[in-house]
Amino acid sequence: MIVTLDQALFDGRAEPLLLISLLRYGLEGRHILLTDPSFKKTGKSQVNQWLAQRDEIVREAVWEALDRGLKTYPNSTSRLEVHVSHREHSDWHKDNPQLSVQDAALLLATPLRLVLEDRLSDKHFLLCIAPAAQREFLQKALARGWCHIEHGGGLENMKKYLASIQDSSVEGLRSWFMFDRDTQPSGEPSDSAKSLQTKCENRLMPHHPLERRSIENYLPPQALHKWVNHAPGPTQRKDRQKKVEHVLSIKPTDRQHVSMKDEVSSSIADLFLEKDFPLEHHWFVEDGQKAEIDKIMRKLFERM
Repeated sequence: MIVTLDQALFDGRAEPLLLISLLRYGLEGRHILLTDPSFKKTGKSQVNQWLAQRDEIVREAVWEALDRGLKTYPNSTSRLEVHVSHREHSDWHKDNPQLSVQDAALLLATPLRLVLEDRLSDKHFLLCIAPAAQREFLQKALARGWCHIEHGGGLENMKKYLASIQDSSVEGLRSWFMFDRDTQPSGEPSDSAKSLQTKCENRLMPHHPLERRSIENYLPPQALHKWVNHAPGPTQRKDRQKKVEHVLSIKPTDRQHVSMKDEVSSSIADLFLEKDFPLEHHWFVEDGQKAEIDKIMRKLFERM
């Protein structure tokens, strides 16, 4: 998230610890912190005057936070920007919400909720398809609590979850949805998937409906062959081989919409957990998934 602090916040009226708590997010790299006008270490703005009254440790930490913000802002992929100033009531409905210090503190402290149908397998699906740099950041964000995986529990429950947060400005800005297409034989998304997508669009909720039937349909051929080779015995290996050969004989565009749970294994999504072998990122690219992977990552990181 990109957070611009009005320099008037440093006129002495705002609680110093509250301002420091906001600036700390910039120091640790969770959010990008800027000031309006832009901060200059050698300047004489209200920010500089406020810093002159702080001890050296705080002063240097704030310098680092604001310097980090100025350096990272030009290349930031985030499209969520807020402006913080002295105001009694926040205006959450602008393209760039105008917030009070208190509301900004609540928003910045709230982790981004990734609302997924299945908390475990969908999380690992995202990590598997992410390019190396984005995967590393996602892992760090999850480990540090900057992101939180919310178990959606299926399309109908995700609709209920979306309805439950519609009156919360904070949760609305700190949520992102991804869900299955649940393709019909024609290749069209199921009625439930279309309904959830429409509700997300109507409420301006960032989301990504998968272009294939479900995450299992993103398992590249190399992963399926590896799964065959990791069978616990010859009988199981022969059975797996037969199923994989059948699925891979289907035209690729049609294979994207078959039920992999029915055709291969009800637990095939466990491959995303990478317990038996790693899933190489180039496998997904070679399977023609790069365009959608880029789209998923762009949508997700725009909300960071």
